[in-house]
Amino acid sequence: MKRAVPLIATLLVFPACNASDEGAEDATTPTQAAEVTAHVPTAAERADILAVLQEFFDGLAGDPNLIANAVEPGIVMQSTDARSGTAVSGRSTLEGLLQRVETSEVVMTERMWDAEVQVAGALATVWTPYDFYIGSEFSHCGIDVATLMRRDDGWKIINLNWTREAPPNCALHPDGPPSA
Repeated sequence: MKRAVPLIATLLVFPACNASDEGAEDATTPTQAAEVTAHVPTAAERADILAVLQEFFDGLAGDPNLIANAVEPGIVMQSTDARSGTAVSGRSTLEGLLQRVETSEVVMTERMWDAEVQVAGALATVWTPYDFYIGSEFSHCGIDVATLMRRDDGWKIINLNWTREAPPNCALHPDGPPSA
């Protein structure tokens, strides 16, 4: 019981530390506001970040150099395929993707929209719906989640995760199928 006395004495001496006390100044509001706005990118940051992700997608259409330029060499790429009704996890390698793009005889088209971008210093995340076509055939849709790091030469994708689903579990691009 002797050990409880210092704790009780501390609580009695410092009752104003509880921000929920009536009349106490709410010191958390400015901090919470700073935390929320600290993750909202400027318009220029948002455009730069989305341009890197778009460069990666543009590379899928047949230019592996665009993909390689948009990513860090050690990029981690993982997917969750739920089209069968059971989620199956998969990993992709940068080398495998570049080889697929180089040898593919059909254009792969990935389109994003309504991207949510957050930035914390040199780290950025993008959460965006997408749809994916192989040639003119719809393949799948889902959510892409990309993590980017700011480097001296600009933003680079360091991690890319995505779901593979089919409607109605995911949406198709609001503009309809890509033009041929």
